[in-house]
Amino acid sequence: MRLAFFSPLPPAATGIADYTIDVLGELRSRATIEVFHDQETVDTARLPSGITAHPAAEFDARHKARPFELNVYQMGNGTAHAFVYPFLFRVPGLLVLHDLVLHHSRAKMFLDSAEARAYAADPASGERRAAALARVAEYRAELEYSYPGRGERIAEAQLGTVGPLLPYAFPLFRIPVEASRLTACHNQYMVDAVSEEVSGSEPVHIPMMATRTTTDGVELRTLRTRLGIAEGDLVVGSFGLLTPEKRIETVARAVARAAAVLPRLRLLLVGPVPDRPALDRQLARLGVLARTIVAGRVPFETLVAHIEIADIVVHLRYPTARETSAALLRVLAQGRPTVISDLEHLSDIPADAVARAAPDDEEGDTLRAILRLAEDAGRRERLGRRAAAFVADAHSPFRCRDGYRAAIEEAQRRPIPEPRAWPAHCR
Repeated sequence: MRLAFFSPLPPAATGIADYTIDVLGELRSRATIEVFHDQETVDTARLPSGITAHPAAEFDARHKARPFELNVYQMGNGTAHAFVYPFLFRVPGLLVLHDLVLHHSRAKMFLDSAEARAYAADPASGERRAAALARVAEYRAELEYSYPGRGERIAEAQLGTVGPLLPYAFPLFRIPVEASRLTACHNQYMVDAVSEEVSGSEPVHIPMMATRTTTDGVELRTLRTRLGIAEGDLVVGSFGLLTPEKRIETVARAVARAAAVLPRLRLLLVGPVPDRPALDRQLARLGVLARTIVAGRVPFETLVAHIEIADIVVHLRYPTARETSAALLRVLAQGRPTVISDLEHLSDIPADAVARAAPDDEEGDTLRAILRLAEDAGRRERLGRRAAAFVADAHSPFRCRDGYRAAIEEAQRRPIPEPRAWPAHCR
């Protein structure tokens, strides 16, 4: 079987790039796979043996010379996936939907397009204004198709406020799902939501893969020393993109309050930092800057060691795109006692495998969980052991592999979607 995979790849600053490498490793034994990307550079050393990567612009020629049996599209709520849309519309295949909400990134493709930036640089140009407004019109058309009778109001609200919350209410996944032969999601909440929103889509569930990695004690001690973590310090870690949605302020507030009774408490933040000066100002305002280590984005090969030196992990998310977080599964796989947001799409994680923080008392629940876990090493060990066991079972490589194989077979059985009255730019 010949598969074309469309996805960002390392070193792209998205977890989906790392995820894709893992999935390719599981599928390569029964398929010939070529990956198509839109990057200047690719870390080819991380590609599994036998798999090649090519610029997306080469797909048509390679497909014509030797046709692929199915295209697999990795889609998330980030502009790293912008290049996927034209191919998805033109060559329907298996859509792997990582985020239920695509509105933020899709809107940016129109509202922060090359045409929009050119007009902003030269607002006196009538030609550039017309080109920019044409892209805005495409955005309006997608909204109206997805939300009939409400598209104009949604567009005006988004254009007038540029707020972060409105896109969560109007996720904008209808057209990509309708254009695909089959849609796959990584949690049941998303499967149900897609099925309800897009009649007849019949999406399927593919478990996301996560595996435990063995670490070396010397490596961990060396890392602790390098980061200035002393013997007896208790480390609270947060991992992943350090955006407001990760509730870093809540975590920092809880750590600041807990430090009143736990003076050896440290905060470790690992992940890309969109605005480091703003983060430092926030940490200083909350009084935790001196006890915080901002590691930023670390090399993939050292990520597990950073996870292992955290005694407690706090992984919050609000608002949420209802995604299954690879960062969360990674820390659970390593057996880290973890505090998560109490959200419906995370209900598959057993109650005894994590501590939960309710969104309406997020800081209080996080504080209490930190204090309980800090004072009881046995509790930390039990929680971590149950978390690791859950991931080893529900998110094992063979479950992911079998889920993909079944989805690929089902996508091949399904016909090419019938044309619909999509906006012209989606055809």
